[in-house]
Amino acid sequence: MTSLIKVDNIAPSAGGTEFSLTRGVAKAWVNFDGTGTVAIRDSENVSSITDNNSGNYTANFINDFDGDDYSANASSADYQCWIGNASSGLVGGSLTIYSSDASGSMNDVDTMTAQAFGDLA
Repeated sequence: MTSLIKVDNIAPSAGGTEFSLTRGVAKAWVNFDGTGTVAIRDSENVSSITDNNSGNYTANFINDFDGDDYSANASSADYQCWIGNASSGLVGGSLTIYSSDASGSMNDVDTMTAQAFGDLA
C-alpha cells in the first residue's frame, strides 16, 4: 500500500523561512508557431501571443508575475532568440520574445518555445 502526502509549503523544523514546493517549476511556458497567423500549440499560464513584427512576439500571461524579477528564456531550432531588450526588460504581465538569423535579420519562427520562472503576483 502507498501513501500520498500533499503540501503546498514547507519550512525547516528548527525555524527559518517557509518556501513554496513549486519553486523551480516554470510558472509560464508556451510552444507556438510564429509564422503566418501566430498560433499557440500548447501552453501554461499564457493566454495569447501577439505578433508585433517580423521576429518580435509578446506572450501574454494569464496570471502576472510579481514584478520584473523573474527568469525567462526562449529557444528555436533555427534562429537566435532572446527575451526583452534594453528599453523594455521584463514586465510582470507579458514576455517579449525576439528571433533573428545569424546576420541579425529579424525572422519569424516556425517553432518557438519560451519559459518563465519566478513568483506570481
